[in-house]
Amino acid sequence: MLIGSVCFAAMALLAESLRDQFTYPWITMVRSGIATTLAIALTLLGGAQLVFLRPVTLWIRSLSGWASMICGFYAITHYDVEIVLALTNMYPLWVAILSWPLLGKTPSLKTWLALFVSCIGMWLVYASSISFDTIHASRSYNPRLAIPMAVLAGMLSGVALINLHRVKHIDTRAVVAHFSAVATVLSFVVWIFLPVSPPVDVVDRASVLRLLGVGLAATLGQICLTMAFSTGAPAQVSVVGLSQVVVAVIVKFIIEGRIPTAGSMLGMSLVVASTIWVILSHSPTRERVSPGGTP
Repeated sequence: MLIGSVCFAAMALLAESLRDQFTYPWITMVRSGIATTLAIALTLLGGAQLVFLRPVTLWIRSLSGWASMICGFYAITHYDVEIVLALTNMYPLWVAILSWPLLGKTPSLKTWLALFVSCIGMWLVYASSISFDTIHASRSYNPRLAIPMAVLAGMLSGVALINLHRVKHIDTRAVVAHFSAVATVLSFVVWIFLPVSPPVDVVDRASVLRLLGVGLAATLGQICLTMAFSTGAPAQVSVVGLSQVVVAVIVKFIIEGRIPTAGSMLGMSLVVASTIWVILSHSPTRERVSPGGTP
């Protein structure tokens, strides 16, 4: 999971650097297209069987995962990547909340308190971004929509990961191949039919290499994440994913010499702290098994 987190942080940083050269549906399509090619090759070379129509849970995982991914890429290409990663990586908290309607497991009082604290953090991030918007306003800078999209991406990730845990009997490479193929097709449809402003910068060789890097980093990260969540309880291994935020902050400071505003930093801290609190308070020894065998 640690390797996967570093890969996803690299993917997000590369995608942010391409915001003026490629639209977010195009970045999403290339990212998932490269992942599809590599995942199918790994599946076939490893002797595993590809899956398509069944089970239905796999489709729910792939569709919710794609929706989360395209919302996340919109946010990354329209706002600061480190803040977006903090919001999208709230999925352990959303896993705990969504386990109520999806698995019938009622969240604890700590989970509701953590959600309240994280909502305060999200409000601080949003308020800080709006006041900062007048200074850095541009076509590719839209925190008013990017921040809600990042939150939505985190919620959809929670849905995807709950269903990913349900398909742990399927080979990891086959799961990644199915998700990536579905994401590629749907991203192409969005790119064709959704009106998006064209890029403002010329595409050069360096940008093409960075775009390929997005796909390669995402593929490795997806395989690592799928292996981690298929072999363990989602909330147990999610805490390592928060290292993406730290990596992004450090890299942005080294490259650009810039850190988030005080309000954004405080909001990010509350979001990350509440997420960690949910993860650490989720002890497997306290889990109960329903008559159907679902924890």
